[in-house]
Amino acid sequence: MRQARIKAQLSMEALCERMGSIVSKQAISKYEGAKMMPTSTILIALAEALNVELCYFFRPFTFDLGNFDVSFRKKSSVGVKEVSALKVQIQDDIERYLEIEEILGKEKPVLNNIETGVLKSTTDMEQCAKRVREQWGLGKDGIANVQDLLEANGIKVIYTNAHEGFDGVSGVVNGLHYIIVLNNEKNHTERRRLTSIHELGHLLFNDKFSAELTPHEKENLCNAFANEMLLPSETLQLYFGEKSKIAIEELITLGETFGISVDAIVHKLHNMGLVSEKRYRSFYIRKNQNPLLKKKVEATRYKETKTNRFEAMVYSALAQQLISTSKAASLLNCTINKVRQELDVI
Repeated sequence: MRQARIKAQLSMEALCERMGSIVSKQAISKYEGAKMMPTSTILIALAEALNVELCYFFRPFTFDLGNFDVSFRKKSSVGVKEVSALKVQIQDDIERYLEIEEILGKEKPVLNNIETGVLKSTTDMEQCAKRVREQWGLGKDGIANVQDLLEANGIKVIYTNAHEGFDGVSGVVNGLHYIIVLNNEKNHTERRRLTSIHELGHLLFNDKFSAELTPHEKENLCNAFANEMLLPSETLQLYFGEKSKIAIEELITLGETFGISVDAIVHKLHNMGLVSEKRYRSFYIRKNQNPLLKKKVEATRYKETKTNRFEAMVYSALAQQLISTSKAASLLNCTINKVRQELDVI
């Protein structure tokens, strides 16, 4: 009940008001503290006020989100109350995902460990990316679909509806399930791909970072890992190693091929020494002063399908009569009528 209230971003007083003051704040406190049980009438009113199904209150907790919070990428505009609500939402999303996997008896792919020493520098992370690319058989090619690649290698990708300021979170549930959660509202494909691989960097290497690194430095190292995974340095060297001038159109074409933003390519060129500090600064000054150039550089162009594996699993279980229509609706957080309208069976 407390989780549902936090997810709704309501104080105890606000919940009482939403329920028409049929219960007191003290009663809510006792319900949440397991010191008193609500009647069935009150329980129904609570479910309506908190916009959850009755079964939500009886669902067992399968893991502690506090043990999951390995990396939480958000902007400073996201407040404490919004973060608390988002964490509850993420826990709910993950629990429903794991539940339907359990119902379907899905085999759990194993995420292979990448051997490495203590990680301190950008160079270290680029070497890690090369090892992952080699182990996953990527060669020097671009990654056609990041979500498909991650799920093929034992990582669950879950989308949640969140505040604009939230990017992603990653962690390990019960020591078994490697999970990346992304903001479903983020529609810039290149940034979503970069965020996904950035979170992969946290999943694989968080326990191998030097203790001397600050959180900000760790974020930068995961960005370097993501950039190298999406666009290998050898490829950039081959394209631009001998050029003293680079056209924006060249960067756009390369970005469309590898699914990476122009900004990320320019940043990588600068780190590799292929673009000088003066040219690097000049580019960003011009971009920020010219709205048309900024729009051109930051536009999303890569086409990548954002698959909803969770929804597909729920409808698969329903089609096989492993779950009821009402259970499917509960898992999908939608109405029974919507499930009936959406279900088509061959």
